[in-house]
Amino acid sequence: MVDTAHDHGDEGAPLRSVDDVRTEVLERVPVLAPIELTLQEAYGCVLAEDVHADVDIPGFASSGIDGFAVRASDVATASSDAPVTLRISGRAPVGRQPEATVGGGEAVSIATGAPVPAGADAVVPIEDCRIDGPTVVVFRPTEEGRHIRPAGQDVKAGDVLVTAGRRIGPPELGLLAGSGRASFVVHPRARVVVLSTGDELVEPGKALSYGQVRDANGYTLYGGLRDARAVPYLAGIIRDDPEELKEAVLGFATRADCFISSGGVSVGERDVVKRAFFRRGDVGFYRVAMQPGMPQAFGFVEDIPYFRLPGNPVSVFVSFELFIRPAVLKMMGRRDVFRPEIVAVLDEDLPRRHDRMQFARVRVSRDQGRWRATSTGLAGSNLLSTVSRANGLAVIPAGDGDVAAGSQVKVLLFRALEDA
Repeated sequence: MVDTAHDHGDEGAPLRSVDDVRTEVLERVPVLAPIELTLQEAYGCVLAEDVHADVDIPGFASSGIDGFAVRASDVATASSDAPVTLRISGRAPVGRQPEATVGGGEAVSIATGAPVPAGADAVVPIEDCRIDGPTVVVFRPTEEGRHIRPAGQDVKAGDVLVTAGRRIGPPELGLLAGSGRASFVVHPRARVVVLSTGDELVEPGKALSYGQVRDANGYTLYGGLRDARAVPYLAGIIRDDPEELKEAVLGFATRADCFISSGGVSVGERDVVKRAFFRRGDVGFYRVAMQPGMPQAFGFVEDIPYFRLPGNPVSVFVSFELFIRPAVLKMMGRRDVFRPEIVAVLDEDLPRRHDRMQFARVRVSRDQGRWRATSTGLAGSNLLSTVSRANGLAVIPAGDGDVAAGSQVKVLLFRALEDA
């Protein structure tokens, strides 16, 4: 957590709306070029091309239960009073060819998932039968096709297994594995280098001197990037020295897809990032009509996207959610880049600013069919514990006067309800 003195911006610069800044960022960040990865490496990535099934899945008709493969016509009259007796001609084990075919008056013992033998058109459940030496006694009829999973029931050869733009989750990974291919063309995870700037910062685990604070921002960003399935790298603490910052950034330029730095924000020419990259790169500095997180910078250094965030920890979190997370997801090929939003009823009054949108930390819950939002604490941008207790950000538009309890507000959900 850092000093609030680092949370200013260029005084007098015009305020830009959140939507305006986010639109610009998303228009300018590139989608990473596709690469081919193995199944395990591709998990969590976004497919860059449609994947078609080369064969039917499953590739053969199989039994859905343990029982006996039969001809439905042979057991059509079976009942408990007048059972039908069939000769057992063999077995159909899992993973192998059936030992026999099914002729008239015959049955083949079959396991769940085993191939259906030729001649059979139904499977009688084991609980509807009694084995009597070389024969099986059937007590109930079954219709044609009953308990048989046909070839291609899941996917037909030529069907699209997974479409381009879809993130590979557990079911997609299994489906792709079932297709038989071992690698796929995907958009890779973004490699994001995180730097924390500030003379007052100390790494966790090290002793503090008076006036120093530990670097929370780097780890907040690390967690957010991991949650987005990017590949974060903590580059450590950079002093308020533009040459040191420039050297650190350029040193990572060959192995980074994106840079994020927090802190180092001051007024005018004392801004560390501005002094480092004013003549090198294309980094814009601006004030956003939002609280927390007004001073922002975005652009490119060595053609690599660069985000500069303010220093206060809540500002870092909110800025990441609004601008960086959607941008990183786009870079990785995602099309659904925004958090889900709901409308909730406020449990208490919330203050607002006349000139900028506010993002209040709230805990959302469900009550009698309605979403309710409760503030998790004071609005200070240095109070990271208020984010830890929350699961959403209530969006309070600019305006005069408090937003009264009972009002409806839009809430951006940044994690599952039960995790707050």
